[in-house]
Amino acid sequence: MPFKFKLIPRKNPLDTAAAPKHYPHIVTQDKKDLMALAKRISRGTTMGVGDVHGVLLSLEEEIIDVLRDGDAVELGNICMIYPSIRGTGVDTPEEFNTLSHIKKRRIRITPRRGLVHKIADVPVQQVDL
Repeated sequence: MPFKFKLIPRKNPLDTAAAPKHYPHIVTQDKKDLMALAKRISRGTTMGVGDVHGVLLSLEEEIIDVLRDGDAVELGNICMIYPSIRGTGVDTPEEFNTLSHIKKRRIRITPRRGLVHKIADVPVQQVDL
């Protein structure tokens, strides 16, 4: 099934007088939750939907715990999930204060090369606005 996209006009924020350019924007049809994934996975295994769903829920909890410990999670050929922080710089290490200089705690997700290669040949199809 092809990726569906539509063209969205966007202005250049650095040149607001310029005419907008049209950029492709993917249109997702649906989103799958853990139960939907469990149903799909269970069809190809001897495990029941409830068993697979339980494993996925446990995986979710474990990923959260690992991230809270400050470690990264590598999900095979899918992605790497890791914690990240943003902060402001200081002139000397003595000036640094955790409360005032760390601004955000974030989660980063980087797709693995194996996943990127799996979708490289998916066709694309333009849809109407």
